[in-house]
Amino acid sequence: MTKSFRLLASTAIVALCTAGAFAPITHAAAPAAAAAPAAAAPAAPPQRELGPPPGAGEGLEDGAPPPPPAQEKPLVPVTPSQAKPANVNTQPTPEEGTRLLLGEIEILDIPLAQIPNYRDSMREIVSDLAIYAHGRDPKFVVTTRGGFDLLAWSRREFDLDEIKRDPLAKIPADTILPVGMPIRLYQQQLNGIVLNGQFCAPLRVPRDDLAATMKRGLKILTIEHCKAPEIAAAALQVAIQANVVSHTDADTVDTFTAVPTAKPSPENPRNVEALGDARNMLVMLDSVAYPSREEWLAALQKTNYDVLITDAFYKGNQPLTKAEVHGLKFKEIGARRLVLARLNVGYAEDERYYWKREWRIGEPSWIQSFGPDGPGQYVVEYWNPAWKAVIGKYFQGIMDLGFDGVVLDGVEAYRRWEFRTPLDPTTATAAKRATPAATAAAGAQQP
Repeated sequence: MTKSFRLLASTAIVALCTAGAFAPITHAAAPAAAAAPAAAAPAAPPQRELGPPPGAGEGLEDGAPPPPPAQEKPLVPVTPSQAKPANVNTQPTPEEGTRLLLGEIEILDIPLAQIPNYRDSMREIVSDLAIYAHGRDPKFVVTTRGGFDLLAWSRREFDLDEIKRDPLAKIPADTILPVGMPIRLYQQQLNGIVLNGQFCAPLRVPRDDLAATMKRGLKILTIEHCKAPEIAAAALQVAIQANVVSHTDADTVDTFTAVPTAKPSPENPRNVEALGDARNMLVMLDSVAYPSREEWLAALQKTNYDVLITDAFYKGNQPLTKAEVHGLKFKEIGARRLVLARLNVGYAEDERYYWKREWRIGEPSWIQSFGPDGPGQYVVEYWNPAWKAVIGKYFQGIMDLGFDGVVLDGVEAYRRWEFRTPLDPTTATAAKRATPAATAAAGAQQP
């Protein structure tokens, strides 16, 4: 479906200026396969080798899903106004949670057997970027914000494979990838993952899953919007006890507009040259409130955070220089720290250097609709080669500027596409069991 990112990085991507300037880009006409109408779905991507499967999982006979896990108690007590009656189930279903995040969106009318594996397409982008980065610099840090579900084979992916499998084929049970199996090749490309609301929000990763992920060597970081200072302080202490690096604030949305004046907790006077050494972090992405880039950079330099997650651009479209990025790599006390750049791989943003004036929804064809954050953000076919070339050039520019790593945002864009192409495992299983002869006979009886 797509070309290797290594080829894009080595041949199709024009090198950016070594001084760190992000040059405007131009695109050739999109491939025929990528020029489908906006309502059409992409062609199903080819299956990728995921390693030897250890055997079928339990509780999957006849398509029956495993029993839901028991709901965990909040790690941080909620205020009385936030509390729910004890007899009310506060855990939304995946469909309800997706609808809360995305709102009402159009359901695509696509045959089940033609629905792509959107999750694996996102894994492919992340893996290809990481392979390119580690080929240039083995110490370059690659993390994602969100996308914890990408670390393992999901129930939807299992059902989708069942739908697409030849109903007459005899498949040994120990060759079928079971639900919940870790995707080790994908995990090996990551240094860490940034979770959203692990300690303040009710929707969080189960503690057992979190512990298992940390044992596999992935560093866990979190961004906590706790609505009240006292809740944020309590969440930070829980994160510290769990050996999780956390940015906590009392905001309700992703503003990240101000540099805190308080010292980080816990404060760390040592050099930090690997993600595993970090004890605290600061996320500061929006520099609009600072009248000049010098004031913005000075505010960041006067902090002692171990990890700084920021933007490669002042006010979204003025790129930093290599010297400015180098200056951010040192805490106020002089010790080394990690500076990571944020890059959205799942959505396009019209304030970015790559955006062309004539672009709009449907032009080019891989720009599909407005994004969940409203005007200025756009849903894209993130598997499209043209978009991957855009992201590849952006990623290369981040490395050229000398950042220590990257936080890949927007990786959960696959949820929107999955929500638009729902699966019905019961119907799919019944259809799969029908033989071609029976199907032909049924068709012959139609008027």
